[in-house]
This record gives sequence, structure tokens and C-alpha cells, in this order.
Amino acid sequence: MSLRSWRALIETIGMDQDQLKLDLEYITQTRTLPEGETLQTVLARLDGYAQISGLHHRLEHYLTKRSYAKALIWLDHPDSPHHP
Repeated sequence: MSLRSWRALIETIGMDQDQLKLDLEYITQTRTLPEGETLQTVLARLDGYAQISGLHHRLEHYLTKRSYAKALIWLDHPDSPHHP
């Protein structure tokens, strides 16, 4: 799936890519968790994203396996090769 298709899918299903990226940054500790936010809430949102039908197969794999660092890299570079 191309980046353009990925963005169109996000718009269609109503997924907030900015929030997904923020959540991945919070969980991988590349961004400080804001006051009032908990890791439990962030994990719940990430688990919810993993259940959205029509996700790119690699993003779905990363989210369901909780490979959040890989998911974050993939969001920035969706054409990058998969590294197990």
C-alpha cells in the first residue's frame, strides 16, 4: 500500500494518524507523557487501533505484536523494508 493509499484509508476509517504517532512516541518514551495521561490509556488506544479493519498489514502486525518502535518507524517510512 502506498503512502497516498494509506492516508486515504486513514481518512476513510477516521483514524487519527497524529494521535497514533503521539501514542507510539509516548509508549516508546521518545516523547514525555503529558500530565493526566497514563500508559494504560495509551496502550488501550493502541490496542484499539490494532483492531481497525483495513489497516496496512505491516502496521496491523506491529500493533498486534506490540512492536511499537517498528510501528513508529513504519509510519515515518512506510516503504522501508521489514526487519524482524
